[in-house]
Amino acid sequence: MADLSFDVVIIGGGNKGLVSAMYLTKYGKMNVGIFEDRHELGGGWCQEEPVPGFIANPCSMDHASFYHIPVYWDFPEWETYGAKYAYTEITTGCIFIEDDSCLLQYAAFDDVDPTQERTAKEIARFSEKDAETYLKLWEKSEKYWDPAIREWMFTPAKPFSEPDALDKLIQNPDSGIDPAWLYMSPLQVYHDVFEDPHLRHAFARINQSLAIQNDMAAAGLNALMMIFQFWPRTCWVKGSSHSLAHAAHRIILENGGKVFTNCEVKKILLENGRAKGIRLADGSEVEAKKAVVTSLDPYQVCFELLGKENVDYRIANRIKNLERDWVALMWYTWALKERPHFKAESWNPDVWKSMWVALGDMDVSTFKVESSERKMYKWPSKLNIGYAYHGPTEIDSGDHLIAPPEINFTILTEQFVVPAWSLSDEEWKVKEKQHAEEVIELFKKYAPNMSWDNVIGYLPVTPRYTANMAKNYAPAGNWCIIDNIPSQSGRMRPIPELAGNRWPGIKGLYCTGSAWHPYGCAHSPQAYNCYKVMAEDFGLIKTWEKEGRPF
Repeated sequence: MADLSFDVVIIGGGNKGLVSAMYLTKYGKMNVGIFEDRHELGGGWCQEEPVPGFIANPCSMDHASFYHIPVYWDFPEWETYGAKYAYTEITTGCIFIEDDSCLLQYAAFDDVDPTQERTAKEIARFSEKDAETYLKLWEKSEKYWDPAIREWMFTPAKPFSEPDALDKLIQNPDSGIDPAWLYMSPLQVYHDVFEDPHLRHAFARINQSLAIQNDMAAAGLNALMMIFQFWPRTCWVKGSSHSLAHAAHRIILENGGKVFTNCEVKKILLENGRAKGIRLADGSEVEAKKAVVTSLDPYQVCFELLGKENVDYRIANRIKNLERDWVALMWYTWALKERPHFKAESWNPDVWKSMWVALGDMDVSTFKVESSERKMYKWPSKLNIGYAYHGPTEIDSGDHLIAPPEINFTILTEQFVVPAWSLSDEEWKVKEKQHAEEVIELFKKYAPNMSWDNVIGYLPVTPRYTANMAKNYAPAGNWCIIDNIPSQSGRMRPIPELAGNRWPGIKGLYCTGSAWHPYGCAHSPQAYNCYKVMAEDFGLIKTWEKEGRPF
């Protein structure tokens, strides 16, 4: 006899597990139990303290306004409970050290730059032609790309025999999409679309922050779309990203769900080809009357929780060969006495207000060299840093992050490096300090006041830190779980057989998590799509069938 029993057992209380539980409890009317290995819920929606009293986001900082569209429709109380966003006027940009110029992209929100005319004026300082091209593509994006991408994201992956929303978009001659972009790398697309090297380099570095490989064939269209889809709509969660987890937890509890932390799941229990429950590390068993939902990475599910003897050979082989070493970051949060004073403020005095800025240059070999080095598991020979504004300052009320009065400005820096497993713990401790020194040295070239005298404290997040934080991110410390590459995106993610959220050959086993369609990030599509699939199988309430809902 089982020690506990639920209608649905969810393995993992990260953001995908939480959103799945929100739907299954409120709309599915099911008795749900969440079992989380860590001491707290949230996964990538977590927080840490670089210095006492200051809350930082060590995993998920920049979000996009479309990340949780249907969740806000279906759970208006989520925002009431703290799932609130804020933004600055300037969402992103790139500073060029050669001439201290900068290219800035203004927020596409209604009260800032909804038509992107202000952004176009910044682009026109480098190229009038590129400014015209940008505005034309923006119009196409607003009319055609946005609706198609939202539908694609928040619809379960379709089989190859059925065109999905992106297929239809690409085939639409009015969309402005050149089919050749489908086969190009991001660098090739930027060279094809923009004439000025400042734009090419800026967009390449900006998109690298989304784990897009700039020299990878067939990644070009996705990289171009992100310039118009993600970055103009970038925002952050008020009170740190962990606020989303707290708000989700409250909804789950209100609807009868239960949560168990510090509970490691060791096995998914099978009976007659059906997932019937789980076994915990302490040996206790939990019954799942209707279904088991796992938000863990496919490798863990296949080789640890199920055992490859219970998985089709082709599926197990494809899971074994998934690529998951690329998205490894040095992700440091810094508490400062004063904000960085950029030399590029002489070009645009608002550059320091940007939510995310690349500390860049005009070296066209930057991305290819770094990519080659990292694919050989060599430490990048040159820093290629991104800088994110956290506040609080006079820009905003400071309510998106909590900080004591003596901290006047906080930032985040990122640098993609080698995977966690490629260095020992001792080597990572050396790199942790070495990288901090290198960041300060480089930062001073762009903002001379960025010395150690300006630093109150910092939180060093390395790939090793990330890999140890949650098993989902191991062994590489990959915050996307598996790489965001063309062969692992959309209905290919993680592999075609699993992209549709059901585990083939095992009844009652459903999958969500960042390793699933559409791509890895701290958003909600995987959880929403998993509920859609389960609603079809169990006859649950279908919120998306309300009149006027596009998905």
